[in-house]
Amino acid sequence: MNIATLLRVIEDAQATLAKDSLMKPAGRDVFEYGRAVGMYAGLEHAKDLIIGLVAERERKDFDL
Repeated sequence: MNIATLLRVIEDAQATLAKDSLMKPAGRDVFEYGRAVGMYAGLEHAKDLIIGLVAERERKDFDL
């Protein structure tokens, strides 16, 4: 799988999560808000990790 495709899938999941959380709030309580924010942040963290790993690999390949 292409890294760009993987990042696009994660970004699409983030967008869907954000839209669904706003359009159809399940519980309208603090817990539900925290869950949605945590899921969104987790997806953002996954993207950052992937980008960091790719950058590190490119840096190592360049140093050779």
